[in-house]
Amino acid sequence: MSIEQNKTVVSRLYDEVLNQENKAVIDEIFAAEVTIHDPFTGVTQGPESFRQLLNIFDTAFPGHRVTVQQVVAEGDWVTVLHTHQATHTGPFMGLPGTGKQVNVEGLELFRLANGRITEFWRKDDNVSLLIQLGMMPAPQMA
Repeated sequence: MSIEQNKTVVSRLYDEVLNQENKAVIDEIFAAEVTIHDPFTGVTQGPESFRQLLNIFDTAFPGHRVTVQQVVAEGDWVTVLHTHQATHTGPFMGLPGTGKQVNVEGLELFRLANGRITEFWRKDDNVSLLIQLGMMPAPQMA
């Protein structure tokens, strides 16, 4: 696959799966043996593990959307700089919905083979998310 084709596959995750909420696309873009690396869920395998990860956020932040700022690719690798916009209306890590709006920046890395995502690393700014939800104190400036 070309670099542009790989970027197109990854872009479908943001455009179709996240922003259009078309979860059927997951089976089209993820390899059956995909490895998911996530700070909340650890290292897991398979498209179903991605669905479970997505469900954590869909439950807590229904209708969340993402804006992609930059897509960079080289060889089989694609990186996406993006920002999630969401309203916290459901349970998240033991915290009931607060109604707070959050903006969370992230940088995610993908490895592709044969037109499918074979590895995914989620590196969203979880500390910022927890601060915005009031689950963690903001750093104090001296």
